Amino acid sequence: MKKKAVITGIGVVSPLGIGHQDFWDNLVSGNSAIAPMECLDLSKYACKNGAEVKGLNPEEFLGRKGLRYLNKGTKFLGSSARLAVDDANLEIDEELANDTGILIGSSLGNFSQTTDYFHNIIREGPSNLSPMQSYDVALNSSINYVSVFFKMKSFARTISSGFTSGTDAIGNAIKLIQNGKAKVIIAGGVEQISLDLYMIFYMRKMLAGSDGTGNEISMPFDKRRNGFIMSEGSYVFVMEDHEHAVSRGAKIYGEISGYGSLFSGGRNSDIEKRVEKARNTMKLCIDDSGISPDDIDLINANGNSDKFSDLIEAKAIKELLGGKGEEVPVHTVKSTLGESYGASGAAQTASALLSIKNSLVPPTINCEEKDPECNLNIVNKKCEKEVNTVLINSFDLSGNNSCLIVKKV
Repeated sequence: MKKKAVITGIGVVSPLGIGHQDFWDNLVSGNSAIAPMECLDLSKYACKNGAEVKGLNPEEFLGRKGLRYLNKGTKFLGSSARLAVDDANLEIDEELANDTGILIGSSLGNFSQTTDYFHNIIREGPSNLSPMQSYDVALNSSINYVSVFFKMKSFARTISSGFTSGTDAIGNAIKLIQNGKAKVIIAGGVEQISLDLYMIFYMRKMLAGSDGTGNEISMPFDKRRNGFIMSEGSYVFVMEDHEHAVSRGAKIYGEISGYGSLFSGGRNSDIEKRVEKARNTMKLCIDDSGISPDDIDLINANGNSDKFSDLIEAKAIKELLGGKGEEVPVHTVKSTLGESYGASGAAQTASALLSIKNSLVPPTINCEEKDPECNLNIVNKKCEKEVNTVLINSFDLSGNNSCLIVKKV
């Protein structure tokens, strides 16, 4: 009999706030974190809006030692992990350290710092660089830092699967706990805004406003949508074997009971094939959880304002739910938060857990002119609702599809 994987701590470093309470309060209030970006000089480019983390004091969570050698993403991850561990009232002592691992999703990690570092090697030569400049430039350097900081002695893994990275990290953590391979896992996702990443999305005309309209708004499932808004942040959870959580008297936010993942091909593949794969991924996840589509109380959608992706998701949801496709409430955090790519699934998981805890569905803002082809029950205003089971959708623009089921315990 497989074990239960439950969440006992939530750590959030987000453009909507530091700590899960600030994040939730702003999400429920419909406050947008999207504004002209200050961390990049975008004077030469048309798309200027983003959702940046502001007000973080990493010294408060990590102390001063070695802080100057850490990149932005590592500070995000370390701070959110500290918040999650404290929220869970968890002490990782010498005994528990052997059964505690970390599993974090990130599509590009400290990519910008990595390219800068190797550029400096070529330009200046390795003998002129401080060894400490290489301390935090790899994709897995952030999780290595957090693993050492908390003295965890089990596995330390980074999953990089594009926009579904955080979802896949949580999904893999579920299976490790269910199969008895770990008692505690620090799991989630982290991303940071960088010029390298901006240029990747900008040149491919994926960003809102890149169509020349100057309309830089995140409008999931709205017929005016024209691309997504870049975001950053870190969303981390303390995941535990249910028996272990109960034995130490931990509060439990919910159980992550199902995970499904399928690949459907890139943006140029047949739309009906993409819809079929997205629907099958949701069904795979629901089956893994041991429930039926009728048990879904809320869908925390991928919906990121990309014209193609939103359409595929809406059609897949309608096919999955049949006649209930226009009844089940649908919410997406990305209308207020933007697209944080590899961290988005973890942000959605935080939102889903807090919806269960507070019996409340946050609003999806800016969906004012609904696309008739995306005819879903989009929640425009916050609403009180008992939420027992949430389906989380995470779809990558290049074809990865991953889903989670979060349940009340």
